[in-house]
Amino acid sequence: MAELVVLGGALLASPESPLRCGWGVRVEGGAVAGVGPNDDLHGGHPHAEVIDARHLLLMPGFVDAHMHAYGLLAHGIPAHDVPAGFHEFLSDFWWPCVEDRLDETMIEAAMSLACHRMIRSGVTAFCDVLEAPNAPDGILDVEADVVRRAGLRAVLTTEASERIDTAHGDRLLAENARFIRAHRRNERIRGMLCLHTSFTCSESFVGRARRMMEELGCDLHLHLSESAYEPAACLERFGVLPFLWYDRLGLWNGSVLVSQAVAVDDVEIRCLAGHGVRVAHMPLSNCEVGGGVAPVPTMIAQGVRPGLGSDGYIDNPFEVMRAAFLIHKGVRKDPRVMSAEQVLHMATDWGSSAIGLPDCGTIAPGNRADIIGIDLDLDTALTPENALDQLILHRNPEDVEMTMVEGEILMRDGEVLTLDENDVRRNAKEQARRLWGRL
Repeated sequence: MAELVVLGGALLASPESPLRCGWGVRVEGGAVAGVGPNDDLHGGHPHAEVIDARHLLLMPGFVDAHMHAYGLLAHGIPAHDVPAGFHEFLSDFWWPCVEDRLDETMIEAAMSLACHRMIRSGVTAFCDVLEAPNAPDGILDVEADVVRRAGLRAVLTTEASERIDTAHGDRLLAENARFIRAHRRNERIRGMLCLHTSFTCSESFVGRARRMMEELGCDLHLHLSESAYEPAACLERFGVLPFLWYDRLGLWNGSVLVSQAVAVDDVEIRCLAGHGVRVAHMPLSNCEVGGGVAPVPTMIAQGVRPGLGSDGYIDNPFEVMRAAFLIHKGVRKDPRVMSAEQVLHMATDWGSSAIGLPDCGTIAPGNRADIIGIDLDLDTALTPENALDQLILHRNPEDVEMTMVEGEILMRDGEVLTLDENDVRRNAKEQARRLWGRL
């Protein structure tokens, strides 16, 4: 890949880095080769291709640490007589009306729409959990083809459980294993094992997944205590809370990513931190299902470094950041809770580490050149002191003008170059109508 110099109006290399006005980035071989004043970069590398982004703030791309692309087809879906409880929402509506009805054409259209929206809003890497037990074998390859065309960085997995039957679960574990093996050397797309919850998986099924994780040397994801339902059900079924049940099965280590983690107590949080378990936080979707608010400030205080996810619900990273910034202040009745720096960490480098991408999330020499450019024309001054607040509270997807992954420009001047917006939106609407028409 040719040498590239991106001249910036300002550079925010990481959440704790100072705002550097008039700084840019040099990219070589898809990685960050250096940062510095624009004049030094330009003058010192006269043969490099130059991108003039001096009207933009350059910063690391956002990371969606937990999403369900298929969920975009359900935006606005008619839901009469919404079930009152969390489990009833799943069993009476979401599973039969959405997940069990998804087919390959729907899933491909949903992933195309999700990728276009991510590029447009500055998300450069994501972890997607497909929940479609009746989808055909090879469905992760279908999603991967879309991601490859889009140019994004992704961890892809399909959720395995025994909620239909054990045969379905074993088939989906095998699909994940096949995909993991096939993408071991892929720099942008990789796989991960995935379980659902303690109320849809048996001890023997979790044991098979744990052994598979060890044999493959891969990561594993599961939903954990998204509401009070799972702890209560696990206590009734197994006599212990979910975290302790999984601990008894020998699951926990630094290769495990849990999403949600809403109904967890202080003892469980200390155990999460002690075992190095990764966490993805979904502040908005937790509100949608009435699950509650995850004790993320306590997790951070214990040393957990959560990522931030959309859960396929509100897929605007700025709104998700604002939610993480504000909701915990309201719950704790303390405006000092959840600093802008912590929230931006969650949306960038903490999120990147959570999904197993340690060389992304900051603009530093040797890291992948996953960079976005955000319009600097704010209504009030952008200063080193207020840069993070301005970014989180007062910018939106339409202010993102450039998106780059590994030095490849995916969006320039607000126009996505790798996917056709009209085709993507038309296909998504058609497939959403198919899904809704089956209700």
